[in-house]
Order: sequence, then C-alpha cells, then structure tokens
Amino acid sequence: MAAKENQGLQAVVIVLTIFLLLTGVGLLFVNNARKTAVAEREDARKQLSDSQSKQAQLDSEAKNYKAWIGFPEDALLDSLTPQFDEDKTRFGLGVDEASRAYKTMLQSVFEEKEKLVKNEANAKAEVKSLKEKLLALESEKEAQVKAHLAALDKAKQDLADVQQKAKQQYDEISAKNNDIAKSMTDDRAKHAEELAKINSDKTAVETANAKLERQVDKLREGLPEVDQFAQPADGRVTWVNQRYGKVWIDLGSSDGLRPQVTFSVAAEGNADAEQAEKKGSIEVIRVLDAHMAEAQITSDDAKNPILTGDRIYSQVWDRGRTVGFAVAGDIDLDKDGQDDLQRLQDIVAANSGRIDAAPNAAGALEGDLKIDTRYLVLGKYPDGTQARDEALRATWKTLSDDAERLGIETIPLEEFIKLMGWRIDNRSIAMDASSRNADFPPEPLGEVLPRKPVQPAGVFKKRLPAVSY
Repeated sequence: MAAKENQGLQAVVIVLTIFLLLTGVGLLFVNNARKTAVAEREDARKQLSDSQSKQAQLDSEAKNYKAWIGFPEDALLDSLTPQFDEDKTRFGLGVDEASRAYKTMLQSVFEEKEKLVKNEANAKAEVKSLKEKLLALESEKEAQVKAHLAALDKAKQDLADVQQKAKQQYDEISAKNNDIAKSMTDDRAKHAEELAKINSDKTAVETANAKLERQVDKLREGLPEVDQFAQPADGRVTWVNQRYGKVWIDLGSSDGLRPQVTFSVAAEGNADAEQAEKKGSIEVIRVLDAHMAEAQITSDDAKNPILTGDRIYSQVWDRGRTVGFAVAGDIDLDKDGQDDLQRLQDIVAANSGRIDAAPNAAGALEGDLKIDTRYLVLGKYPDGTQARDEALRATWKTLSDDAERLGIETIPLEEFIKLMGWRIDNRSIAMDASSRNADFPPEPLGEVLPRKPVQPAGVFKKRLPAVSY
C-alpha cells in the first residue's frame, strides 16, 4: 500500500512539476519579451495566459481525480489517508499487495501522465522557439548599438566643431564688448556733464515756476470756486407766449440749430443746468434768425410756468458740434413691448447727435465707444432666454466695461429722455434724404398776429398771407 501511495504522490509531484515548469516558461517568456520589444511582450503575455489556462485545467483535473476516487473535491491528503487505510483493510483482504489500488484511478493517472508528457514536449518546443527569437533580437540589438555608437562619435565631432566656432565668435564678441565698454565709459562721462547742466537748468526753471505758481495763487485768491463738473446751459428763453404755448430762444442758424431739436427748461439762477430745477420741455419748430428760434412748449407746470430768462438744456444737441452716445439693453419708449431702438436713434439724429455704439436687430454690438462719447444710455436689462437676449446681455457687459475704462458716464433711458425734453407723443423725424411729405401733415393755423391798421398813402393795399405762428 505504501508503494501505491508513493505512486499517487509521484503523480501529484509530476503534475506540480509540470505546472511549475510551465509557469517558469511563461515567466521567462514574459521577462525576455519585455526586455526586447513591445510586440514580443504581447506575445509573452499570450503565452502566460495559455499557461494560466492550463493551470486552471490541471486544477480541474485534480478535482476530477478526487471525484473519481470517491472523495470530496476539497478534501485534503490528511483526511484521505485514514479513509484509504480503512478501504485497504475493508476491501484488500485476500488480494495481492500489487492489486490493492484503485484501478480506475491508476489508469486515469497513467493517461494524465501521457498528456503531461506531451504538454511538456510542447512547452520545450515553445521554449526553443523563444530562445531562437531572443537570439535574433540580440543580434538586431547589437547592430543598433553599433549604429548608435557611430552616430555618437559623429555627434561628438560635430560638437567639437561647434565649440571651436563658438570660441571664435566669443573672442570676437569679447573684443566688441571691450570697444562698447570704452564707448559707454566715454558716453557716461559726457552724460554726467550734460546731466549736471540739465540739473542746473532744471533748478532755474523750477525756481521760475515756483515764482509763477505763487503769482497764480495770489490771482486765484480773488476768484470764486468753480464746479468742474457743472454743465452750462445751451441757451435762454427770450420771450414766452403762454396762451399759445410758444417760446422764443436765443439760438438760431448760426448755432447749428434746426427744427425738431428738443430742450428741457431749467429755472434761472443756477449755472449748472443739470442741478437746476426742471420746469418743462420745448421743441424747436422754426429757426427765425442767426440767434433766434421759435419753439413749442411740450410740457410745463401751471404752478411753475416757463418764464423769460429761463435756461434751456439738451443732453444731445450741442452748439457747433455733434455729440456722441451709446445705447445698451432693451429700448421701449412707450412701454408697448416693442423695440424702439430705431426710434431713439432717430430722436438723437433729429437733435444733431450721433450713435457711436448700439446693438443691432440680433442684439450684437455695432460700433464702439469713443473718448468723446457723452453718455452710455441704459435701457432695460434683458432677462429673457432667447438668443437675442443673450446677445443683448453680452453687448451690455462690453459697453459697460468700455465705459468704465474710458470714464464715460451712464444714464438711465428715462432720465436721458427727460433731460432731452422729449415726450412720448412727440414726432421726431430725421431731416435727411429719407424724409417724406407724409412725415409733415398739414396742421390747423394757430395764432394770427394783427396787421398794421394803417397802410402807406399812395400805394395799393398789400395782400399779406396769413402767418402760421
């Protein structure tokens, strides 16, 4: 029975030996393949995977052996020996010693041994093939090393040539640097001499400036304080006809004034029109002379009427020049939900102003702020989710950042319109090539001024057309 047990153990040892051999072959294959090339490494991994598969197969077969004997697959040798001895005592009486074995199991072990022999032969063949590949790769590696060494020798020679050339250039540069240093020394001496002279002249100029500043301070002592941010009025009201709601102002054709320009009216007594009390608004309807024009009262307060001497002021119109503005956000003048940007642009143009930057129909920015742009007019901040609302928000941010950088003031749309003296129901028409006859419908005659009661003697009585003012 001991001989049979030894035979079983020998079979297990053979299995383990083959497993270890296959594992070692796989590891050798993996190690050699990783040292040589990436492609060979992938092949070695495949061989290792095959070996692991074979190991799993061997484990499965070992379990089968136990099952064929009649023991549990997870049973250990210590637990099998008592059972085996019991089986020999129970079933081996009267049987030859050589016959006391599990015949079927021995036959299976023999057959498994044949398989393992074949697998070992295949493994040896694979090891031989891998060794041949390794020798080929070693030969190729030696050839590459020789080529690299040759390239290295050439690179060393090139480096020596470059170093020699660099040394020559360094010597030339050193000589030039010496010349430059000598020239700089001479320049420093000359500069020090000129600087001393400049300092002397500067001291004399500073002394003269100090004297002039003292004189200016003495002159300023008698001058009143001036608000540097005050905005002077554009003109004054010279006459008022409250009955027909008309006024005359001291601006005309020589000032660049034209009909449809609107003004806000401020009380007399404050030089800063923006700080003065607002009394109403007017719109120019006729330019009568170089410095005289007739205007219609568009808004006023009966308790505080517009009077002769009141000052007029416009955010847009400026005497002798065109004032620029920028617009951001949704523009809705009459709160009807419709975009009135074009209408606002027409109002500004009618008041001799210009639009430097504003969103287009899609909300994208057109134009840009200039250093002389007067105001950035802010409409309603767009809070919708449409593409145009997003574009308007981007335009708002761009114009706000530019205005802050350039120091341009911002003003709400309502305040801007109020300071212009413009009302929602006013008609504002740009006087250009796009104007049409339909923009100026006939209106009923207003006040008719009395004619002279006496005509000169000896002449026909003149036909005088009715006046419209």
